Amino acid sequence: MDVVIEQGALQGLQNKTLLSNKPYVSFLGIPYAKPPVNDLRFKAPVKHPGWSGVLEAISEGDKCMQYVFFTDNIIGSEDCLYLNVLVPQVEKTNELDGKLAVMVFIHGGAFNYGCGSVNEYSPDYLLDENVIVVTLNYRLNVLGFLNLDIDECPGNMGLKDQLFAFKWIKENIAAFGGDADNITIFGESAGSASVHCHTMSTQSTGLFQKAIMQSGCAFNPWALNENHRVAAFKLANNLGCLINDPEEIVKYLRNVPAINLVKESKFKDETGYLNYMFVPSIESVTVSNPFLPAHPEQLVNDTSPVPVIIGLNNMEGIIALMEYRLSQLSDDRLTDEISRMCKNKYSTKVINKIKDFYFNKCNIESETTKLEQICHLHSDIFFVKDFYRGFDNFLKQDIAPVYKYEFKFDGEFNAIKNLVFATRPVLRHAIKGACHADEVTYLFYNKLFGVVPKPNSPEYKMCKMMGKMWSNFAKSGDPNSSDLSFKWINTSASDPKYLSIDGDRTRMAEGMINSYRLRFWQEISEAVIV
Repeated sequence: MDVVIEQGALQGLQNKTLLSNKPYVSFLGIPYAKPPVNDLRFKAPVKHPGWSGVLEAISEGDKCMQYVFFTDNIIGSEDCLYLNVLVPQVEKTNELDGKLAVMVFIHGGAFNYGCGSVNEYSPDYLLDENVIVVTLNYRLNVLGFLNLDIDECPGNMGLKDQLFAFKWIKENIAAFGGDADNITIFGESAGSASVHCHTMSTQSTGLFQKAIMQSGCAFNPWALNENHRVAAFKLANNLGCLINDPEEIVKYLRNVPAINLVKESKFKDETGYLNYMFVPSIESVTVSNPFLPAHPEQLVNDTSPVPVIIGLNNMEGIIALMEYRLSQLSDDRLTDEISRMCKNKYSTKVINKIKDFYFNKCNIESETTKLEQICHLHSDIFFVKDFYRGFDNFLKQDIAPVYKYEFKFDGEFNAIKNLVFATRPVLRHAIKGACHADEVTYLFYNKLFGVVPKPNSPEYKMCKMMGKMWSNFAKSGDPNSSDLSFKWINTSASDPKYLSIDGDRTRMAEGMINSYRLRFWQEISEAVIV
């Protein structure tokens, strides 16, 4: 299958989906912007000039430069602005005479890691449902988020890459058989916080019709750096640039090898804990075309009302139970650790109150219970306490439906949980529930793990169910269909409810997710504000 777009002709690759053997064509490694190198380093993306002849879109572009989690290895390239388009081959029926709905996935990784590779995110389960899926790379870490408050380095380049990709998709997707007026953006973790930013930025309005946010919003403490200038000057200083003029700093940093920039961005705080400083930030009023011109607290009031799915996993904080982290959570270090997790913004009295709430009120008689409480503490600080603020404005507008979920399925494909407990199988079974990012393996086939769901297994059914709900929503704004055994009812401010996603036990639940813990954090923030 060949496709011709404004930049030139593309040749794709024929494939078949994992579970249904459905034919699809993948177009891999399409450049959607000019390589952001040399004079374009730290700048917003620029249109790609195109190519002559036919571009064989059969292999992916490089990952964006990043260090490998837990190691000091740096991988990837500065020339990384590529996307993949995967198109199911659909026999024309009455239902499908029109163009196909489009789903655009933004990967997670704390704005510092990850990529849109089909090795990690092969959308077989979604393609089975007749939607086009696009995955993309965007600049990460210092190359994507350094902010010196000037046009030469305005900040949020990574988010602007995503925006540029959306524009590319809007302009070109019809050539692949996609509906340019039926685009859903979805993401997990930092990808989800990115989606939230796009619902708030006037620059993204009209480029998508629906949004799905999985475990992340712009209010999460890791999703915004309000001290971006401090981080920028510290980085320059560490690299031997002692000037204070932002224009001169940018000139200097443009001549530093990219690998050194990324290496030097690894700031550790006083506990030795990795601190992500290069993430989204508020752009200066002096910058032209700011993507985030004000704090999300303010921007959220002008959110585009689009239908949304938004949810959490029930044990996000299992990710904190990595062996190397547990040493920092011993009883004598707990107070300091809680304070650090809260960015030292609370008094000792408040920190003790938090400690009591999680560790003293319930009689912690076993190691498992203590680990579960550590898990809840992490879930709440990094994900849960800001979760409702992430879509409160959608509910207040009361224009487009909001579908809320809690993912708690604990199956063999809970890949992150399996990783965390790889050497501790006893804990893997003792601590029930789904870790941060565990739902992703039921939406995408991860070729690196290489585990295929067995026919009729709970995992197989879960992959089918997630693929169906997400693609139904992408097609119509409603995740329901008659072949699902439950009805997902949208939530409202006056009648909160959510879908508890748990395999055969999937059902609607009344009220708020984690309402008891949520109330506690509301009381804390009210007490601090007062």
